[in-house]
Amino acid sequence: MFRVKAALQQTTGLLAACRQSPTLLAARYRVSPLSQRRLYTSEPREGAAGGRVFETTAAQFDKDVLDSDVPTIVDFYADWCQPCKMLGPLITKAVEENGRVNLAKINVDENLELAGDYKIGSLPTVMAFRGGEPVAAFIGMRPPAAIAEFIKDVAEGTEVGSAGRSK
Repeated sequence: MFRVKAALQQTTGLLAACRQSPTLLAARYRVSPLSQRRLYTSEPREGAAGGRVFETTAAQFDKDVLDSDVPTIVDFYADWCQPCKMLGPLITKAVEENGRVNLAKINVDENLELAGDYKIGSLPTVMAFRGGEPVAAFIGMRPPAAIAEFIKDVAEGTEVGSAGRSK
């Protein structure tokens, strides 16, 4: 019990400090400050309705995700999260190959309020949006086949299978 309480106190203190100084987080975890990061974007394949991969922020979230005509998968990640680093390339490749959904990547350290709005408690968290509403989600790493199935189900508008555990 003592370990859990100590971990919660440490996490709460770190989050409070990071809200006051985002560069503190960059220094602590040895990541580049936002001013030095290049936002990733890709263009969809010719003739495809989706397939676009891009980073977005809380300020652009409504326009990029909620108002999108194309189903959009949102990858909530952090630079220091090892499972996020493993999942990122897999989901990016699957979205680009599928071509019928977009992928928005949200760095939760830079968008704490948005992460709080969607109750993101674990990383990585992947949520699918259609028509401005969340329709499916999964937390944690998944094998490539399960990721491809999740994306296919979101693109087709069918119930999401075991990859998203929301059937």
